[in-house]
Amino acid sequence: MLRPVLLLCLVPGFGLLASVTSAQPSHPLDGLTNEELAATVETLQASGRLSDDARYHIINLNEPPKADVLGWTPGQPFTREAFAVVRQNLTTFEAIIDLSERTITSWREIEGVQPNMLGEEIGGGYEVIKAHPDWQAAMRRRGIDDFDSVSCDPLTPGYFGIAEEEGRRMSKAFCFYVGGPQNYWGRPIEGLTILFDLDRFEVMRVIDTGPVPIPSAPVDYDEASVGALREIPRPISIRQSRGPIFRVDGHQVSWQKWGFQFRIDPRVGPVISTVSYLDGDDSRSILYQGSLSELFVPYMDPAVGWYWRTYMDAGEFLVGTSAITLEPGVDCPDSARYFDVSFSNGDGTTRTQPRAACLFERYAGDVAWRHFEFLTGNDEVRKKRDLVLRSVSTIGNYDYTFDWTFQQDGTIRVGVGASGIEQVKAVASRTASDEGADVDAAYGRFVGEHTVAVNHDHFFNFRLDFDIDGTENSFVRDQLKTVPLGANQPRKSVWVLDTQTARTEQEGKLRINLEEPALWRVTNPDVVGPVGYPSSYQIKPGRNVVSLMTPDDYPQRRAGFIDHHLWVTPHQADERYAAGDYPAQSEGGDGLPTWTQADRDIERADVVVWYTVGVHHVVRAEDWPVLPTSWLTFDLRPFDFFERNPALDLPPGSR
Repeated sequence: MLRPVLLLCLVPGFGLLASVTSAQPSHPLDGLTNEELAATVETLQASGRLSDDARYHIINLNEPPKADVLGWTPGQPFTREAFAVVRQNLTTFEAIIDLSERTITSWREIEGVQPNMLGEEIGGGYEVIKAHPDWQAAMRRRGIDDFDSVSCDPLTPGYFGIAEEEGRRMSKAFCFYVGGPQNYWGRPIEGLTILFDLDRFEVMRVIDTGPVPIPSAPVDYDEASVGALREIPRPISIRQSRGPIFRVDGHQVSWQKWGFQFRIDPRVGPVISTVSYLDGDDSRSILYQGSLSELFVPYMDPAVGWYWRTYMDAGEFLVGTSAITLEPGVDCPDSARYFDVSFSNGDGTTRTQPRAACLFERYAGDVAWRHFEFLTGNDEVRKKRDLVLRSVSTIGNYDYTFDWTFQQDGTIRVGVGASGIEQVKAVASRTASDEGADVDAAYGRFVGEHTVAVNHDHFFNFRLDFDIDGTENSFVRDQLKTVPLGANQPRKSVWVLDTQTARTEQEGKLRINLEEPALWRVTNPDVVGPVGYPSSYQIKPGRNVVSLMTPDDYPQRRAGFIDHHLWVTPHQADERYAAGDYPAQSEGGDGLPTWTQADRDIERADVVVWYTVGVHHVVRAEDWPVLPTSWLTFDLRPFDFFERNPALDLPPGSR
């Protein structure tokens, strides 16, 4: 088997960069290579099953069975299969392709579903829209005769039980004036919605509720537009003159007792697999696999042009294929190692996204642990160093940074940083102090003249397949309960832990409640530590929110996974996406709500935890014209997993 190829290049101003592309997969969970993607398409085309209008909506790794991966050792051969979603003749098909034999092992029609949108559908749809006479008439009503100065984005419309839309694969488009500033998001053409049939590639209807003046306030944020910039600060440099201490073999990483494998999945982005930690001489398993599962962004404006903007970014637009090329020295430090990733296009061709992920060590001046002893004057302190795997995906107006951070104390921090441009609507009022502004900004806040940023949510669901010291795990909830004390006690109350093991899926559906605090942990009841507790890892939330939509609201039903912050299911290879395999225009209830109706056993089982982190975004003036990166994080941290602090052996001082 060929070893990975390491491509080295010098980038002016940034020193030595490493961009890694695997010539052949070296691990069963490696992503598909360019050659494997091409072989998938060639096999499908040679089968005689495809029509002339066939489009490849996704080609992905078809993962081997978990037991096979866990039983595999480096150097052994392994099976490679591809999974493809093909749309043709108004019908969606799923195929599994054996890449060694170049044969199709499964081909089946999936009725009543709509696959993800393709980039060619978004770009090509606008060319059809601008040729439509009703759209041209709407532009002229707004004083626009130069149609090339307008761009329209056909995007997914959700599902709302509308007869006209039933059974059709469709999009809805809104438009921007692009004949002015670079930041066209600040120039919305309000009051215009175009219904577009994606299968027939034709305009269904143009809805025009009347012209609204296009905002004209400054919106660009490039160096030339901002004005006087701050004085260039004195440089901060963190040098690794002897190079980083992590080791990479293909896409397998080892660092500071951690070991894991990763790939960039076309649908969900970074996938972290077979995570282990070296505890003494034992390599102990923690996580079989962790990844994003779904990303849901519903806007909170009932207007005709806004109510349907309820995007499932992973299932509808693909987070992984939206990965951008990372900027050396800015997106990632100078010492980072970069990874190129191969993806398929709708026409079956392939492309390589350069520097789609980076891996780097980080030292931010933080302390791993410390103590000063007043009695003896002894001072012990240790520096904290992290390892970060990062990928950035731009989906429409938002840029999402996905970080998986491995810490020396056995903690994994999962983080999502949001930046980019807010979706805004044009309104008649100039500012919030104008008469009538309360109506114009009822569902958002002014960020500029005639410009209102609409309230919205971001919900990120993560799929976490734990293997705490093996595959037979349980989920426990340690509720903190108040215990009143007797009248003869100086204290009147204390709190204690009430530990409860979830037996079935219904008992594993939980919400964060600050008035009833609890710890959430995955344990291995058969592996008991030296002080008598089962080994476990805690899912430790950061800031979070609950959905404020009503249960009967169509977006709430379609994104049923946001009903709870945490779900627990038994491992099933075909249960990967919290809102179901095909969330585009789904009627709702798919994914976690449907699976957990069976109320399957989860005690002493191979459990998967699904955790949702979210934010209600009320947009500030300071979020415009580009959003300062805002982070949501949560931790997977050891809880009675180790005998003692695993970072106790860090060297002192500057070593």
